[in-house]
Amino acid sequence: MTNGAEARRHGSMQYCVVTCSSVFSTFSHLLPTMTLHSIKNTSSIFEDEKLKPGIYKIQNIFTETYVDIETHSRNVCSRPGQNLEEGNGLWEIKPLGAGYSIRRVEPGKPDQFCTMKDEVQKAPLFVTAYPAAWRVEIVDDINHRGFEYVRLFWGTTEWSWAIRDCVKHNGAQVIAWSGDKSITWLMWKLIPFETTEYGFLPSYEGEEAGQSSARAQYADSERDDLGTIVTEVTTVTTTTRRRYRVELEGA
Repeated sequence: MTNGAEARRHGSMQYCVVTCSSVFSTFSHLLPTMTLHSIKNTSSIFEDEKLKPGIYKIQNIFTETYVDIETHSRNVCSRPGQNLEEGNGLWEIKPLGAGYSIRRVEPGKPDQFCTMKDEVQKAPLFVTAYPAAWRVEIVDDINHRGFEYVRLFWGTTEWSWAIRDCVKHNGAQVIAWSGDKSITWLMWKLIPFETTEYGFLPSYEGEEAGQSSARAQYADSERDDLGTIVTEVTTVTTTTRRRYRVELEGA
């Protein structure tokens, strides 16, 4: 590894340490350029009609933009793929009660759960430290069957995610909308995020093409005695165990 990155081995454990110089010049730059794969005719993101918990990119079917948050606010927005370097577009979705929490993945930052404030048309979505339960429904109409597109609803209501004014430009707000569920701009594609170079894998278990099942576990960030923010990501497979350590220097 280069540009401030250093690999260390301790017995059977391998550590990958990325310092500040490489995080901002390499890691964040790499995120928007990673190859994302279609989920049609591949391993399902659902099991027994329940979404598998994991790290996803969330893409609107109509605008083809990705969900992120605004750079200087807590509002949820959407970005074209080429603009994702302004954020990272990664969200952890996992069970919460009868629904799912949707949390932005950003090492070294406090929890940022997606929620909404008011049940009114076009109310903006935003992130907060408190998780909210979202309902995930598979789109099963004849034109979109088999793609595993989803609609995301606020709890038991019919308020769903949408792109404000259906625009494709960078920073368009993600809002709550109640209306005809058949329109495409209420549909979303959940794209499992994975890259072995920096230790991220989908955080669900499964087997595909004879490969071993894998699970990624994401530890809470902590601050060491020198003020360094430390985030550890552990990947577990049936045959090997690798531990990746990412350090962001400074407060």
